[in-house]
Amino acid sequence: MNISTFKNLLIIAGTGRNSGKTTLACMVINKFSNQNPVAVKISPHFHEPAEELEEIYSGNNYRIYRETGTKGNKDTARMLRAGAVQAIYVQVNDEYVAEAFGKAVEKLPAGIPLVCESPALGRHIQPGMLFIADNKSIEIKKDLSSLLRKPDRTFFPLTGETDISNLAFSSGTWTLR
Repeated sequence: MNISTFKNLLIIAGTGRNSGKTTLACMVINKFSNQNPVAVKISPHFHEPAEELEEIYSGNNYRIYRETGTKGNKDTARMLRAGAVQAIYVQVNDEYVAEAFGKAVEKLPAGIPLVCESPALGRHIQPGMLFIADNKSIEIKKDLSSLLRKPDRTFFPLTGETDISNLAFSSGTWTLR
């Protein structure tokens, strides 16, 4: 199995629904908005896209959209409001997540900061940084043991336990100082 490494990729996985993944992603995007970050939201759910989503690829195994609106509560719109120069939404079954991610970012400039909300991607791609968003009120937590690496940090964004002041992005690589 050939595992791709993206040092410019920060993956945010979560312990379940409402764990704060998008809140954490928006905090990171906002902090690095002067470096033109691109946001990627990966979902295993297929449904009709909202009108603000512009289709950029559709195949048998996945669909890729570009968010065009900043209004509303969709995660990708929130990411644009936080400062992402582009927000990409991918609908894909987990087995094709690495292929879909590669297709979604293939035309982006090399080395730009990528912030991706996706637990599944961390099972197929080695990111430069892996964060976990958790919520203490989630009783049955998602099993994240199949991730390729241990998380660099776990945060509780919905309770304000999210100090990202030591997060840095330089020369196409995420680091913790």
